[in-house]
Amino acid sequence: MPTDHGSSARDAKLASVLIAARNESRHVEKCLQSLLAQSYPHIEIIVIDDGSTDDTAQRALQSGVRVLSQLHSGKARALAAGARIAAGKALLFLDADMIFDQDYVRHLVTPIFSAETVGTAHAIEHVANPENRSSRCWQRQAGLPLTERLVIGDEEFRKGSQVFRAVESAAFHRVGGFDDIGYLDDQTLAPKLGCRALWIREAICSHYNVESLAEVAALGRWASVALAREKGVEAKRRFLPPVIALRALLNTVRLGPAMAAYRCAWEWGAWTGLRHPSTP
Repeated sequence: MPTDHGSSARDAKLASVLIAARNESRHVEKCLQSLLAQSYPHIEIIVIDDGSTDDTAQRALQSGVRVLSQLHSGKARALAAGARIAAGKALLFLDADMIFDQDYVRHLVTPIFSAETVGTAHAIEHVANPENRSSRCWQRQAGLPLTERLVIGDEEFRKGSQVFRAVESAAFHRVGGFDDIGYLDDQTLAPKLGCRALWIREAICSHYNVESLAEVAALGRWASVALAREKGVEAKRRFLPPVIALRALLNTVRLGPAMAAYRCAWEWGAWTGLRHPSTP
């Protein structure tokens, strides 16, 4: 079924897919191809290029979707900018390094448009690159199997997801969207709405993990925003270079070289972010 990329803004079933992307040229085309092939017909796709220094924006434009470019301001502000111009009655917050099954959007928005719930989240998220060493370390660090980024127990499923992948547009705007806190900003919507997202088992996607130690360090820099806010001076002491080096030696013996390198890269990134705070 052909996809309608928002040609009728008055369509009561229109869903706006928002993708905040920064330096995602490796993945954005595959992501958009999977969205352009969705079975749900009433979709507009908006990529918000958050100050990329590569050709993310150009690749997105070549895919035929709408692209909004801005100076690097962080994910929360990028999604807010996209939400302001979105015409859909439902908003989806997706990542440029994800690939979606063809019925993904349909499964997420149907409960919203039927007034069953204010928001939804996918319950199945495969690892797109399980063969990569850094990806395997990411899974090990999170305590997850190598091929699955989500493992949801029965109790957690009943409670719902703290992260919304789709939400009623009016509700999102009513509470002011995501808080601009950097790391874990996607978890700020649920407390403001006073509810969690409904898990949807039928909505299936794959997600690329980090693929290099440089990307691991970037994760550490991103997390440093929350570390500084919550731990202050204690965080800076914890990630001093001599302390990082000592932990790396101990981790090499305890966890093996690959995991030790992963943790060292993350901690180095955190130290860099704490020393030189910037937009995540």
